[in-house]
Amino acid sequence: MNPRAEVALSGVEKCAARARTRRITDALGKTPDPTPDQVEEALRGLGHLDERVDGPRRSAGGVGFTLDLRIMGGHLCLDGTVTGARTAVLPYGASSRVTCREVRRSAPGVTSSRA
Repeated sequence: MNPRAEVALSGVEKCAARARTRRITDALGKTPDPTPDQVEEALRGLGHLDERVDGPRRSAGGVGFTLDLRIMGGHLCLDGTVTGARTAVLPYGASSRVTCREVRRSAPGVTSSRA
């Protein structure tokens, strides 16, 4: 198995991804066109630990971030982008042998977004 290949998420992880995505989009919806510092503050306010957050960083006119939510053998990672008043979050699975950002995802898609 290629450790950089996307890993399938379990049903529980898919459910967790939907719940986390809602919380993130709701929190970021309170600050239109946030800065990286504001995104970081919102993620911390949701209980995300610094060592599990990659970014936030400026990217393509917005702010991008990656969350490593892999615990107890799980695979859940989230990539998020905030551009203006729009937040998009993509869940995917990653092997424990690589960082979430190293994963080559097969099919980009948006689980949730706000506009």
